[in-house]
Amino acid sequence: MERDYDVIVVGSGAAGLSAAVSAADEGASVLIVEAGTRVGGSSRLSGGHFYAAGTSVQQQQGVQDSADAMFEHYMTLNQWLVEPSVVRKYCDLSAPTFEWLTGLGVEFKPEGLYRSGVGSTPRGHQPTGEGEQVVNVLDAHRQQRGVDIVLDARVDGLLTDDDGAICGIRIGEDQATAGAVVLATGGFGANPEMLEELYPQAAANGDWSWYIGTEHAQGDGLKLGQAAGAAIDGRDRGLLLVTPGFSRDLETLLPGWLIVVNEDGRRFCNEMAPYTVLAGLIKHQGGKVYAVFDEGARAAAKPNPASQAYWVNEVLERKADQGIITRADSLDALAAEVGINAGALKNTIEHYNVDCETGEDSMFFKPAATGMRPIVSPPFYAAEVRPAIICWTGTGLRINADTEVIGVDAKPIPGLYAAGETVGSLHGDRYIGGGGSYGPCVVFGKVAGANAALASKGN
Repeated sequence: MERDYDVIVVGSGAAGLSAAVSAADEGASVLIVEAGTRVGGSSRLSGGHFYAAGTSVQQQQGVQDSADAMFEHYMTLNQWLVEPSVVRKYCDLSAPTFEWLTGLGVEFKPEGLYRSGVGSTPRGHQPTGEGEQVVNVLDAHRQQRGVDIVLDARVDGLLTDDDGAICGIRIGEDQATAGAVVLATGGFGANPEMLEELYPQAAANGDWSWYIGTEHAQGDGLKLGQAAGAAIDGRDRGLLLVTPGFSRDLETLLPGWLIVVNEDGRRFCNEMAPYTVLAGLIKHQGGKVYAVFDEGARAAAKPNPASQAYWVNEVLERKADQGIITRADSLDALAAEVGINAGALKNTIEHYNVDCETGEDSMFFKPAATGMRPIVSPPFYAAEVRPAIICWTGTGLRINADTEVIGVDAKPIPGLYAAGETVGSLHGDRYIGGGGSYGPCVVFGKVAGANAALASKGN
Protein backbone atom coordinates (compact mmCIF):
# COMPACT_ATOMS: atom_id res chain seq x y z
CA MET A 1 0.00 0.00 0.00
CA GLU A 2 1.42 3.35 -1.01
CA ARG A 3 1.94 5.79 1.86
CA ASP A 4 3.44 9.19 2.45
CA TYR A 5 6.09 8.13 4.99
CA ASP A 6 7.27 5.01 6.74
CA VAL A 7 7.24 6.71 10.15
CA ILE A 8 5.57 9.87 11.43
CA VAL A 9 6.82 11.33 14.72
CA VAL A 10 4.52 13.73 16.57
CA GLY A 11 6.66 16.14 18.60
CA SER A 12 10.20 17.43 18.14
CA GLY A 13 11.70 17.40 21.64
CA ALA A 14 14.54 15.11 22.64
CA ALA A 15 12.29 12.04 22.37
CA GLY A 16 10.87 12.99 18.99
CA LEU A 17 14.20 13.93 17.47
CA SER A 18 15.86 10.78 18.79
CA ALA A 19 13.03 8.73 17.32
CA ALA A 20 13.34 10.44 13.96
CA VAL A 21 17.11 9.99 13.74
CA SER A 22 16.86 6.38 14.86
CA ALA A 23 14.10 5.56 12.39
CA ALA A 24 16.03 7.18 9.56
CA ASP A 25 19.08 5.11 10.48
CA GLU A 26 16.90 2.03 9.97
CA GLY A 27 16.21 3.19 6.43
CA ALA A 28 12.77 4.67 7.05
CA SER A 29 11.38 7.80 5.47
CA VAL A 30 10.36 10.05 8.37
CA LEU A 31 8.18 13.10 9.01
CA ILE A 32 8.15 15.11 12.25
CA VAL A 33 5.08 17.20 13.05
CA GLU A 34 5.57 19.87 15.74
CA ALA A 35 2.85 22.04 17.31
CA GLY A 36 5.28 24.84 18.15
CA THR A 37 6.99 27.25 15.80
CA ARG A 38 10.45 26.04 16.76
CA VAL A 39 12.08 22.64 17.05
CA GLY A 40 12.74 21.32 20.54
CA GLY A 41 9.66 21.78 22.71
CA SER A 42 10.32 21.77 26.45
CA SER A 43 13.54 19.80 25.89
CA ARG A 44 15.17 22.95 24.56
CA LEU A 45 14.33 24.78 27.81
CA SER A 46 15.69 22.11 30.14
CA GLY A 47 19.14 21.37 31.52
CA GLY A 48 19.40 18.31 29.28
CA HIS A 49 20.95 16.18 32.02
CA PHE A 50 21.18 12.44 31.38
CA TYR A 51 20.79 9.88 34.21
CA ALA A 52 22.77 6.79 33.27
CA ALA A 53 24.86 3.95 34.71
CA GLY A 54 28.06 2.44 33.31
CA THR A 55 29.06 5.35 31.07
CA SER A 56 32.48 6.25 29.75
CA VAL A 57 32.33 9.49 31.74
CA GLN A 58 31.80 7.54 34.96
CA GLN A 59 34.74 5.32 34.08
CA GLN A 60 36.93 8.37 33.47
CA GLN A 61 36.06 9.55 36.96
CA GLY A 62 36.75 6.16 38.52
CA VAL A 63 33.08 5.42 39.22
CA GLN A 64 32.16 1.73 39.03
CA ASP A 65 28.48 1.40 38.17
CA SER A 66 26.10 -0.94 36.38
CA ALA A 67 22.61 -1.24 34.99
CA ASP A 68 21.86 -3.80 37.72
CA ALA A 69 22.73 -1.31 40.48
CA MET A 70 20.74 1.43 38.78
CA PHE A 71 17.71 -0.85 38.45
CA GLU A 72 17.83 -1.86 42.11
CA HIS A 73 18.05 1.76 43.24
CA TYR A 74 15.30 2.90 40.88
CA MET A 75 12.85 0.20 41.88
CA THR A 76 13.57 0.46 45.61
CA LEU A 77 13.17 4.24 45.62
CA ASN A 78 9.76 3.86 43.98
CA GLN A 79 8.65 0.82 46.02
CA TRP A 80 8.23 -1.11 42.75
CA LEU A 81 5.21 1.05 41.88
CA VAL A 82 6.42 1.42 38.29
CA GLU A 83 6.53 -0.91 35.28
CA PRO A 84 9.60 -3.12 35.97
CA SER A 85 10.17 -4.15 32.36
CA VAL A 86 10.16 -0.53 31.19
CA VAL A 87 12.49 0.57 33.97
CA ARG A 88 14.79 -2.37 33.22
CA LYS A 89 14.97 -1.37 29.56
CA TYR A 90 15.90 2.18 30.54
CA CYS A 91 18.62 0.98 32.90
CA ASP A 92 20.05 -1.47 30.37
CA LEU A 93 20.09 1.07 27.53
CA SER A 94 21.04 4.19 29.48
CA ALA A 95 24.79 3.81 28.93
CA PRO A 96 24.64 2.61 25.28
CA THR A 97 22.24 5.44 24.42
CA PHE A 98 24.41 7.93 26.27
CA GLU A 99 27.37 6.83 24.16
CA TRP A 100 25.22 7.09 21.02
CA LEU A 101 24.35 10.66 21.95
CA THR A 102 27.99 11.58 22.59
CA GLY A 103 28.87 9.96 19.27
CA LEU A 104 26.43 12.33 17.58
CA GLY A 105 28.34 15.26 19.07
CA VAL A 106 26.80 16.07 22.46
CA GLU A 107 29.60 16.81 24.93
CA PHE A 108 29.47 15.57 28.53
CA LYS A 109 32.58 16.67 30.40
CA PRO A 110 33.83 14.52 33.31
CA GLU A 111 33.47 17.44 35.72
CA GLY A 112 29.77 17.54 34.86
CA LEU A 113 29.20 14.15 36.51
CA TYR A 114 27.39 14.47 39.84
CA ARG A 115 25.34 12.66 42.46
CA SER A 116 21.82 13.02 41.16
CA GLY A 117 18.83 12.64 43.46
CA VAL A 118 19.23 10.70 46.70
CA GLY A 119 21.66 8.04 45.46
CA SER A 120 25.29 7.83 46.52
CA THR A 121 26.52 6.90 43.04
CA PRO A 122 27.10 9.77 40.59
CA ARG A 123 24.77 9.13 37.66
CA GLY A 124 23.78 12.64 36.61
CA HIS A 125 25.57 13.79 33.43
CA GLN A 126 25.44 17.49 32.58
CA PRO A 127 25.89 18.35 28.89
CA THR A 128 27.77 21.33 27.58
CA GLY A 129 25.16 23.80 26.36
CA GLU A 130 22.33 22.14 28.33
CA GLY A 131 19.12 20.94 26.69
CA GLU A 132 19.30 23.48 23.91
CA GLN A 133 22.58 22.05 22.64
CA VAL A 134 21.25 18.49 22.82
CA VAL A 135 18.28 19.56 20.70
CA ASN A 136 20.54 21.40 18.26
CA VAL A 137 22.79 18.37 17.80
CA LEU A 138 19.88 16.00 17.28
CA ASP A 139 18.17 18.41 14.91
CA ALA A 140 21.34 18.76 12.84
CA HIS A 141 21.40 14.97 12.42
CA ARG A 142 17.72 15.03 11.59
CA GLN A 143 18.47 17.42 8.73
CA GLN A 144 21.47 15.40 7.56
CA ARG A 145 19.27 12.31 7.27
CA GLY A 146 16.66 14.10 5.22
CA VAL A 147 13.90 13.87 7.81
CA ASP A 148 11.08 16.23 6.91
CA ILE A 149 9.53 18.49 9.54
CA VAL A 150 6.35 20.56 9.70
CA LEU A 151 6.17 23.27 12.37
CA ASP A 152 3.17 25.10 13.81
CA ALA A 153 0.93 22.13 13.07
CA ARG A 154 -1.10 20.41 15.78
CA VAL A 155 -2.15 16.82 15.09
CA ASP A 156 -5.81 16.33 16.04
CA GLY A 157 -6.36 12.70 15.10
CA LEU A 158 -4.78 9.35 14.24
CA LEU A 159 -5.74 7.34 11.17
CA THR A 160 -6.50 3.64 11.38
CA ASP A 161 -6.74 0.98 8.69
CA ASP A 162 -9.40 -1.68 8.30
CA ASP A 163 -7.62 -3.90 10.83
CA GLY A 164 -7.48 -1.16 13.47
CA ALA A 165 -3.76 -0.47 13.09
CA ILE A 166 -2.52 3.12 13.23
CA CYS A 167 -1.62 4.23 9.73
CA GLY A 168 -1.18 7.99 9.86
CA ILE A 169 -2.25 11.35 11.26
CA ARG A 170 -4.84 14.03 10.63
CA ILE A 171 -4.39 17.80 10.91
CA GLY A 172 -7.74 19.42 10.25
CA GLU A 173 -8.70 18.38 6.72
CA ASP A 174 -5.17 17.26 5.87
CA GLN A 175 -3.90 13.71 6.27
CA ALA A 176 -0.54 11.97 6.08
CA THR A 177 -0.21 8.20 5.99
CA ALA A 178 2.53 6.06 7.46
CA GLY A 179 3.46 2.53 8.46
CA ALA A 180 3.76 3.57 12.12
CA VAL A 181 3.38 6.63 14.34
CA VAL A 182 5.48 7.69 17.34
CA LEU A 183 3.81 9.98 19.89
CA ALA A 184 6.41 12.21 21.54
CA THR A 185 4.42 15.34 22.29
CA GLY A 186 5.69 15.89 25.83
CA GLY A 187 3.47 16.34 28.86
CA PHE A 188 0.45 18.42 29.80
CA GLY A 189 1.94 20.93 32.23
CA ALA A 190 0.42 23.87 30.31
CA ASN A 191 -3.10 22.40 30.29
CA PRO A 192 -5.08 23.35 33.45
CA GLU A 193 -7.95 20.96 32.68
CA MET A 194 -5.66 17.96 32.30
CA LEU A 195 -3.74 18.93 35.43
CA GLU A 196 -7.02 18.94 37.34
CA GLU A 197 -7.88 15.50 36.03
CA LEU A 198 -4.53 13.72 35.92
CA TYR A 199 -2.22 15.62 38.30
CA PRO A 200 -4.55 16.92 41.04
CA GLN A 201 -1.80 17.53 43.60
CA ALA A 202 -0.31 20.06 41.17
CA ALA A 203 -3.66 21.64 40.34
CA ALA A 204 -4.50 21.94 44.04
CA ASN A 205 -2.02 24.80 44.40
CA GLY A 206 -4.17 27.14 42.33
CA ASP A 207 -2.50 30.42 41.44
CA TRP A 208 0.75 29.26 43.00
CA SER A 209 1.23 26.67 40.25
CA TRP A 210 3.13 27.40 37.10
CA TYR A 211 4.83 25.24 34.50
CA ILE A 212 8.46 25.67 33.47
CA GLY A 213 8.07 24.16 29.98
CA THR A 214 6.61 25.31 26.71
CA GLU A 215 3.03 26.51 26.34
CA HIS A 216 2.54 23.82 23.70
CA ALA A 217 2.67 21.05 26.34
CA GLN A 218 -1.08 20.47 26.14
CA GLY A 219 -1.17 16.68 26.46
CA ASP A 220 -1.77 16.06 22.78
CA GLY A 221 -0.17 12.61 22.87
CA LEU A 222 -2.40 11.46 25.71
CA LYS A 223 -5.51 12.69 23.92
CA LEU A 224 -4.50 11.06 20.64
CA GLY A 225 -3.56 7.82 22.34
CA GLN A 226 -6.73 7.62 24.42
CA ALA A 227 -8.86 8.26 21.33
CA ALA A 228 -7.13 5.24 19.79
CA GLY A 229 -7.91 3.11 22.84
CA ALA A 230 -4.70 3.54 24.84
CA ALA A 231 -4.45 2.94 28.57
CA ILE A 232 -3.18 5.63 30.93
CA ASP A 233 -0.57 4.98 33.60
CA GLY A 234 1.10 6.94 36.41
CA ARG A 235 -1.84 9.03 37.59
CA ASP A 236 -1.07 12.00 39.85
CA ARG A 237 2.66 11.74 39.28
CA GLY A 238 5.26 14.21 38.15
CA LEU A 239 7.81 16.54 39.68
CA LEU A 240 6.89 19.58 41.73
CA LEU A 241 9.48 22.07 42.97
CA VAL A 242 9.17 24.07 46.16
CA THR A 243 8.51 27.82 46.09
CA PRO A 244 7.42 30.63 48.45
CA GLY A 245 5.27 31.92 45.60
CA PHE A 246 6.83 35.39 45.44
CA SER A 247 7.30 35.31 41.67
CA ARG A 248 7.75 32.92 38.77
CA ASP A 249 11.46 32.42 39.16
CA LEU A 250 13.00 28.96 38.96
CA GLU A 251 14.90 28.88 42.26
CA THR A 252 14.33 25.47 43.83
CA LEU A 253 16.70 25.33 46.81
CA LEU A 254 15.92 26.47 50.34
CA PRO A 255 18.73 28.22 52.23
CA GLY A 256 20.32 26.51 55.21
CA TRP A 257 19.63 29.40 57.61
CA LEU A 258 15.87 28.80 57.90
CA ILE A 259 13.77 25.98 59.29
CA VAL A 260 10.55 24.56 57.86
CA VAL A 261 7.77 23.60 60.26
CA ASN A 262 4.30 22.16 59.91
CA GLU A 263 1.13 23.37 61.62
CA ASP A 264 2.06 21.30 64.67
CA GLY A 265 5.10 23.53 65.08
CA ARG A 266 7.51 20.70 64.27
CA ARG A 267 10.36 20.41 61.82
CA PHE A 268 9.93 17.39 59.58
CA CYS A 269 12.95 17.42 57.26
CA ASN A 270 16.44 18.58 56.51
CA GLU A 271 15.56 21.87 54.84
CA MET A 272 18.30 21.26 52.28
CA ALA A 273 16.98 17.85 51.27
CA PRO A 274 17.24 17.14 47.53
CA TYR A 275 14.52 18.74 45.43
CA THR A 276 13.64 15.23 44.26
CA VAL A 277 12.16 14.41 47.67
CA LEU A 278 11.38 17.76 49.31
CA ALA A 279 8.00 18.17 47.63
CA GLY A 280 6.94 14.73 48.79
CA LEU A 281 8.00 15.48 52.36
CA ILE A 282 5.86 18.61 52.35
CA LYS A 283 2.91 16.83 50.74
CA HIS A 284 2.76 14.30 53.54
CA GLN A 285 2.35 16.98 56.21
CA GLY A 286 -1.32 17.25 55.29
CA GLY A 287 -1.53 21.02 55.62
CA LYS A 288 0.45 24.22 55.32
CA VAL A 289 4.15 24.45 56.07
CA TYR A 290 6.21 27.54 56.78
CA ALA A 291 9.81 28.65 56.47
CA VAL A 292 10.65 30.34 59.78
CA PHE A 293 13.60 32.69 60.41
CA ASP A 294 14.52 35.80 62.34
CA GLU A 295 15.59 39.34 61.58
CA GLY A 296 19.27 38.48 61.80
CA ALA A 297 18.92 35.86 59.08
CA ARG A 298 16.80 38.15 56.91
CA ALA A 299 19.26 41.03 57.12
CA ALA A 300 22.18 38.76 56.27
CA ALA A 301 20.47 37.12 53.27
CA LYS A 302 22.49 38.38 50.33
CA PRO A 303 21.91 37.50 46.68
CA ASN A 304 23.83 34.36 45.68
CA PRO A 305 23.97 31.90 42.77
CA ALA A 306 21.17 29.81 44.30
CA SER A 307 18.79 32.70 45.00
CA GLN A 308 18.41 36.19 43.70
CA ALA A 309 14.61 36.46 43.63
CA TYR A 310 13.35 34.73 46.78
CA TRP A 311 15.59 34.38 49.82
CA VAL A 312 17.23 37.82 49.67
CA ASN A 313 17.09 40.49 52.39
CA GLU A 314 15.41 43.23 50.37
CA VAL A 315 12.92 40.81 48.79
CA LEU A 316 12.00 39.32 52.15
CA GLU A 317 11.49 42.75 53.70
CA ARG A 318 9.30 43.84 50.81
CA LYS A 319 7.19 40.69 50.96
CA ALA A 320 6.76 41.17 54.70
CA ASP A 321 5.67 44.77 54.13
CA GLN A 322 3.14 43.49 51.60
CA GLY A 323 1.80 40.93 54.06
CA ILE A 324 2.87 37.97 51.93
CA ILE A 325 5.32 36.96 54.66
CA THR A 326 4.03 37.06 58.24
CA ARG A 327 6.16 39.19 60.57
CA ALA A 328 5.71 39.39 64.34
CA ASP A 329 7.64 40.67 67.37
CA SER A 330 7.36 37.36 69.25
CA LEU A 331 7.13 33.67 68.42
CA ASP A 332 3.79 33.48 70.23
CA ALA A 333 2.39 36.22 68.00
CA LEU A 334 3.90 34.66 64.88
CA ALA A 335 2.37 31.28 65.69
CA ALA A 336 -1.03 32.82 66.37
CA GLU A 337 -1.08 34.71 63.07
CA VAL A 338 -0.28 31.71 60.87
CA GLY A 339 -2.04 29.03 62.93
CA ILE A 340 0.96 27.12 64.27
CA ASN A 341 1.05 25.41 67.68
CA ALA A 342 2.93 28.06 69.65
CA GLY A 343 4.32 25.84 72.40
CA ALA A 344 5.68 23.28 69.96
CA LEU A 345 7.14 26.00 67.74
CA LYS A 346 9.03 27.55 70.63
CA ASN A 347 10.34 24.18 71.78
CA THR A 348 11.37 23.29 68.23
CA ILE A 349 13.28 26.54 67.90
CA GLU A 350 14.85 26.17 71.34
CA HIS A 351 16.15 22.73 70.38
CA TYR A 352 17.35 24.02 67.02
CA ASN A 353 19.17 26.94 68.61
CA VAL A 354 21.10 24.56 70.84
CA ASP A 355 22.06 22.56 67.76
CA CYS A 356 23.27 25.75 66.10
CA GLU A 357 25.55 26.41 69.06
CA THR A 358 26.98 22.88 69.02
CA GLY A 359 27.29 22.90 65.23
CA GLU A 360 25.25 19.74 64.70
CA ASP A 361 21.64 19.28 63.60
CA SER A 362 20.74 16.45 65.98
CA MET A 363 17.29 15.93 64.45
CA PHE A 364 17.73 15.97 60.68
CA PHE A 365 21.51 16.28 60.19
CA LYS A 366 21.49 19.41 58.09
CA PRO A 367 25.15 20.30 57.57
CA ALA A 368 26.21 23.20 59.79
CA ALA A 369 28.36 24.50 56.94
CA THR A 370 25.20 25.39 55.00
CA GLY A 371 24.63 28.38 57.24
CA MET A 372 22.67 27.09 60.24
CA ARG A 373 22.01 30.01 62.55
CA PRO A 374 19.89 30.40 65.71
CA ILE A 375 16.46 32.01 65.54
CA VAL A 376 16.71 34.61 68.32
CA SER A 377 16.39 38.15 66.96
CA PRO A 378 12.92 39.73 66.59
CA PRO A 379 11.02 40.36 64.49
CA PHE A 380 10.36 36.78 63.46
CA TYR A 381 9.13 35.69 60.05
CA ALA A 382 7.03 32.86 58.60
CA ALA A 383 6.80 32.37 54.83
CA GLU A 384 4.51 29.66 53.50
CA VAL A 385 6.19 27.34 50.99
CA ARG A 386 4.49 24.91 48.66
CA PRO A 387 5.50 22.29 46.09
CA ALA A 388 3.89 24.24 43.26
CA ILE A 389 6.33 24.68 40.36
CA ILE A 390 5.45 22.04 37.77
CA CYS A 391 8.67 20.67 36.33
CA TRP A 392 7.18 17.80 34.34
CA THR A 393 4.11 15.58 34.36
CA GLY A 394 4.38 11.82 34.93
CA THR A 395 0.94 10.64 33.85
CA GLY A 396 0.96 9.30 30.32
CA LEU A 397 0.34 6.47 27.92
CA ARG A 398 1.09 2.99 29.09
CA ILE A 399 3.83 1.34 27.03
CA ASN A 400 5.76 -1.91 27.10
CA ALA A 401 9.54 -2.22 27.02
CA ASP A 402 9.47 -1.99 23.22
CA THR A 403 7.63 1.39 23.47
CA GLU A 404 4.46 -0.05 21.94
CA VAL A 405 1.42 1.78 23.29
CA ILE A 406 -0.78 -0.57 25.31
CA GLY A 407 -4.53 -0.43 24.91
CA VAL A 408 -7.17 -0.61 27.61
CA ASP A 409 -7.51 -4.28 26.61
CA ALA A 410 -3.87 -4.78 27.69
CA LYS A 411 -2.78 -5.46 24.09
CA PRO A 412 -0.36 -3.34 22.02
CA ILE A 413 -2.05 -1.01 19.58
CA PRO A 414 -0.55 -1.94 16.18
CA GLY A 415 1.51 0.79 14.61
CA LEU A 416 1.52 3.10 17.65
CA TYR A 417 4.59 3.90 19.75
CA ALA A 418 5.32 6.52 22.42
CA ALA A 419 8.35 8.04 24.13
CA GLY A 420 9.34 10.87 26.43
CA GLU A 421 7.02 12.74 28.77
CA THR A 422 4.06 11.31 26.85
CA VAL A 423 4.80 7.99 28.58
CA GLY A 424 3.35 7.15 32.00
CA SER A 425 4.91 3.74 32.77
CA LEU A 426 8.29 4.90 34.04
CA HIS A 427 7.96 7.41 36.85
CA GLY A 428 6.86 6.74 40.42
CA ASP A 429 6.13 8.97 43.38
CA ARG A 430 9.82 9.81 43.78
CA TYR A 431 11.89 11.30 41.01
CA ILE A 432 15.05 9.29 40.47
CA GLY A 433 17.17 12.43 40.12
CA GLY A 434 18.47 15.04 37.72
CA GLY A 435 18.44 13.61 34.20
CA GLY A 436 15.84 11.02 35.13
CA SER A 437 13.29 12.56 32.79
CA TYR A 438 15.55 13.71 29.94
CA GLY A 439 17.51 10.47 29.83
CA PRO A 440 14.42 8.35 29.15
CA CYS A 441 13.36 10.78 26.42
CA VAL A 442 16.49 9.93 24.45
CA VAL A 443 16.56 6.24 25.39
CA PHE A 444 12.95 5.48 24.54
CA GLY A 445 12.87 7.92 21.65
CA LYS A 446 15.69 5.94 20.04
CA VAL A 447 13.93 2.63 20.77
CA ALA A 448 10.58 3.89 19.48
CA GLY A 449 12.06 5.20 16.26
CA ALA A 450 13.88 1.97 15.47
CA ASN A 451 10.90 -0.24 16.32
CA ALA A 452 8.48 1.96 14.39
CA ALA A 453 10.77 1.75 11.36
CA LEU A 454 10.94 -2.03 11.60
CA ALA A 455 7.17 -2.28 12.04
CA SER A 456 6.56 -0.08 9.03
CA LYS A 457 8.51 -2.50 6.84
CA GLY A 458 6.00 -5.22 7.70
CA ASN A 459 2.93 -3.06 7.10
